[in-house]
Amino acid sequence: MTKPVVVVGAGITGLATAWFLRTQEPGREVVVVDADERAGGKIRTEAFDGGTVELGPDAFIARVPEGVELCKAVGLDDLVAPSAGKAFLWTRGRVRPLPEGLVLGLPTELVAVARSGILSPRGVARAGLDVVLPRHHANGDRSVGSLVRARFGDEVHERLVDPLLGGIHAGDTDALSVDATAPQLASAARAHRSLLLGLRASAPASPSGSPVFLTPRAGLGTLVDRLTDGLDLRLGTAVSSLERTNDDEWRVSLASGDTLDASAVVLTTPSFVTADLVRSLSPDVADRLRAIEYASVALVVMAYARDAVPAPLGGSGFLVPRGDGRLMTACSWASAKWPHWQQNDHVWLRVSAGKSGDDRAMQLDDVQLVQQLHNELTEALGFTDGPLLTRVARWPRSFPQYTVGHLDRVAAIDSGLARSAPGVFVAGAAYRGVGIPACIAQAKAAAAKARQKG
Repeated sequence: MTKPVVVVGAGITGLATAWFLRTQEPGREVVVVDADERAGGKIRTEAFDGGTVELGPDAFIARVPEGVELCKAVGLDDLVAPSAGKAFLWTRGRVRPLPEGLVLGLPTELVAVARSGILSPRGVARAGLDVVLPRHHANGDRSVGSLVRARFGDEVHERLVDPLLGGIHAGDTDALSVDATAPQLASAARAHRSLLLGLRASAPASPSGSPVFLTPRAGLGTLVDRLTDGLDLRLGTAVSSLERTNDDEWRVSLASGDTLDASAVVLTTPSFVTADLVRSLSPDVADRLRAIEYASVALVVMAYARDAVPAPLGGSGFLVPRGDGRLMTACSWASAKWPHWQQNDHVWLRVSAGKSGDDRAMQLDDVQLVQQLHNELTEALGFTDGPLLTRVARWPRSFPQYTVGHLDRVAAIDSGLARSAPGVFVAGAAYRGVGIPACIAQAKAAAAKARQKG
């Protein structure tokens, strides 16, 4: 009799891995274990102010198919797009609209950038040098910052690219790998003399009116509910060790003292947790897993009286450049952005703080955190009164940092496990993409490998 596949971790990657195993091979036994008492990982939908809000991700990117496909496959057909798409940047004393034509923060239309006021006249002039500078000749991976600064100058990097691309990873783009986090930029730089012209030529054409983001109307938590339905899910169950058995399969030892025998094991835990589980199997792989750094973030949802907001919030929200020294990294105008979150008498905001190299938000208690973020919101938007309701979610060591050489590290982790622990696989945000669709794609690949082993 075939032993079950054991999946460690009940975040989106682990739950999707189990779903693919169960649906692609009906009758396949799958057990998912997680030390947490709650399934879903960073997906956390909660009741708030008479509705529901997301205390983790609020949507997934629509042009990458895995998120849409999985939602529809589990019967979540009512997907909602943001009703407000215009984004802003709080810098140089004002909340300014982001210019049109940005690709991962890089301009393809310098006139629009100049009109936005985000860059100084000198910064705009320096950005224009990209079209006359010699071709980029660097081989191998490098940081996003080193590429962007060399082509467009410091201001484009610090005021546009770092808030957008760095915000996705809660990271510092002077350290993040261009190959891992912005392969479109890397390809354009290698294929074209001018990065601006290369991005303009390679920008994908989106069908008119097609949404950039989507989310289930009832919240991302409904996706978790559908994926866990009928699943052998064991929460509050920590794994203490993995051991290879005589028949070349696996024994998973639990902290409770129980064991699970498995044909294959898929580890979807954060890489620092995974490192401890595989150290006895491959110290080298464990060291590589430990080398993946993480950033901590906090997310605060605030409900304000509508008359406390001096002007209607038209758009999706604003980003804050790292160099401006604010605690806040981003503010999403949630009740303007999402039509199904709109409340008649309250305005909802989702405010983020914390990034690589900045743990101030994690060192403040909830009262201090809310007060400081409200003070910054008042400075940016002119609020006349404080929030009526708040909800704080803290995510320590939650954003993996894809630093230079990341893809080589991941390849070495995979090959090292194949040699030392055949039948043990890793997947999740630490490896090949942090968004929900990327995690689902990794889950599908991990499920296929586990089926082949078993």
